[in-house]
Amino acid sequence: MVHRTSERPYRQRTSEPSPVAQGPSAEGRAPPDLAVRAVISARRRMKDATDRLAPPELVLWEMATGVVVTKMLGAAARLRIADLLAKGALDGAAIAAETGQNADAMHRMMRALVSYGVFALDASGRFVNNFRSEALRSGRPGAARELIEYFATRSNVDAWNQLDETLATGRNGFGIEHGTSVWSWFDAHSGERDLFATAMMGMTVTTAPVIAKLYPWAELTRVCDVGGGRGTLLGELLVRCPSLSGVLYDNEGVVALASELLAQRGVLDRARLETGSFFERVPPSVGAYVLKNILHDWSDEACHRILTNVRAACAPGDKLVILEVLVEHDDASGVGPVSDVQMMMVCDEGRERSRQEYRRLLERAGFRLGRVTAHAMISAIEGVAS
Repeated sequence: MVHRTSERPYRQRTSEPSPVAQGPSAEGRAPPDLAVRAVISARRRMKDATDRLAPPELVLWEMATGVVVTKMLGAAARLRIADLLAKGALDGAAIAAETGQNADAMHRMMRALVSYGVFALDASGRFVNNFRSEALRSGRPGAARELIEYFATRSNVDAWNQLDETLATGRNGFGIEHGTSVWSWFDAHSGERDLFATAMMGMTVTTAPVIAKLYPWAELTRVCDVGGGRGTLLGELLVRCPSLSGVLYDNEGVVALASELLAQRGVLDRARLETGSFFERVPPSVGAYVLKNILHDWSDEACHRILTNVRAACAPGDKLVILEVLVEHDDASGVGPVSDVQMMMVCDEGRERSRQEYRRLLERAGFRLGRVTAHAMISAIEGVAS
């Protein structure tokens, strides 16, 4: 969910430090696709095996109370409790005093989170971080704290109250609940916009090493990251491909913040920054274009507008690399199916798509489908300008 003119939110700096690594990234950070899929599959098999030891009513009860966990995790993230516990163990009353909350309510929430394996209790009855809650600390590259805090916002949770209407009509729940698009909501609620932007930047930090190995970027001489935010992905590609130069294209509010990050990565001299909306145009004559997690936010018609603008900027043979999670019609594995329903409920008729759905979108806009490299975390779908 990136970029806007009248339709899209722009990314701005939050009060937290940037989660992006400040130097050249290490080559060993990209997990192999088979390893990721094996871990996901093993976790599901083990969970299924243990669930079969319990009454199905108990398992379903735990699933049905998922919103409880979402809101408790969101509160812990918002109140920076993992940051507090990084300084030492505290009981519920001390945490409440530090955060301005009710002591009894805080103890009960923290105890419930411990029961779900987030945080731990020591022998003296004080709460401490564990390996899960450590990921909630501020400044982590993957920005898990910001992501969880965003998912627990009232606007996002309330959108899901409209699932019945979405199932009946296909309309997105956010628009039904709030009477506006998520992008216009972000314009009016800058705190949520910035929270979301930081969370999305953290996800890019996590997937950028994978993306760098998914596609032969070294074959290109110049690439334009369309709707590329603060340049997290572009910076990674330029670090890994010294012969590559790049164009970062987003609106003015975003691009103004990109220079610092690209300078920290040591690649600013190979990057050109341009402003604008992909619903209107993209920079021409670049040679190759990237759309990362853009198309899944939009309906097929909106995607056609974006892709048509990219095609208008291309010469025959120019490349477009779409970076999205592939979700095949009858495949329930991985994170894609859940991401798909989040797009359905919150975005403007957004969806995750299959390989054939991307083929149809590309061909309609004047591209032919080229190489497709699938990965459990994100996939690269190449379009070649006809």
